[in-house]
Amino acid sequence: MWRRLLIALPVFWTLTACDFNLYQSVVKPETDRALMEDARIKIDEQDYAGALSTLEKVERDSNDLRLLRSTARLGLSGLSMWTILTDIVDGTGFESSSGNGVDNLFDQISGAVVGEGDERTLRLTALTESVTDLLAAPDRSASRVKNLACFLAGVMALPTVADATTAIQNTTTSLASLASTVDVTNPNAQCPDLSSLNTSLTTIATVQTQFSLILDATTDCKLLDATGTGEDLNAIETQLAKFNQNADAGCSTTPACGSGAACQALGLQCVYDALTTGSGVSTADDGQVTKCELVQNCLTPGTCF
Repeated sequence: MWRRLLIALPVFWTLTACDFNLYQSVVKPETDRALMEDARIKIDEQDYAGALSTLEKVERDSNDLRLLRSTARLGLSGLSMWTILTDIVDGTGFESSSGNGVDNLFDQISGAVVGEGDERTLRLTALTESVTDLLAAPDRSASRVKNLACFLAGVMALPTVADATTAIQNTTTSLASLASTVDVTNPNAQCPDLSSLNTSLTTIATVQTQFSLILDATTDCKLLDATGTGEDLNAIETQLAKFNQNADAGCSTTPACGSGAACQALGLQCVYDALTTGSGVSTADDGQVTKCELVQNCLTPGTCF
């Protein structure tokens, strides 16, 4: 556990972006190094918009550029390490008996860390963009890059689970409504109106993209390892393991999800076409969850979330 805590410390320093200097040497104005030093100073002064504007002028891609850009982006959204720590210490379960090292921290991170309303949207967008940016870094296997992407993906997990739960509930309602107007015993029956379902699937697609990003960022990550079982997993690892194991089960034209109206509607070819449009091939246990897999395999409450 202590090893994982030591691994996490550089992540925390990167998020706060304070009290360390990436560039100690004297630099010439308007060089990439000078621009990045200027951006770091702006981040220290909490001028996150100015830092991002400065970083746009940097010509050479690097891991340090992406780390600074992620820090500025998160700061602009109002999400910093201090925001996350405040969420942790304000929790009621932050006690020595609740875990050790990094597991203790991840056990205490709640979905409330991203806030509500527009603030929530802004922070989740910043997290998504930061993780995406870090995973495309020149050397994404470098510890600071990999660990920060993994940590931020962990922060994204619970809010994404909440969004997925709501999206599935809305999709279930749309499917049940569709089943009341179509002969679900005939797979080739035409769907008269898929507007409500397609609206729900738009949200499902967003959630699916976020989950794919989270699974990618947490693969082979020492901060979050969802391959264990039981007490070996912290709260976020438990959720990711449950989702990955149950959602990544393939997608079928004849799903076996029960006798409910929503599940019966999933047997319609027109619905299957809507689920698979714009989505990749659904293969069970391939480490990726498509939109179709998310709907078919997580339709029953509690199966995946």
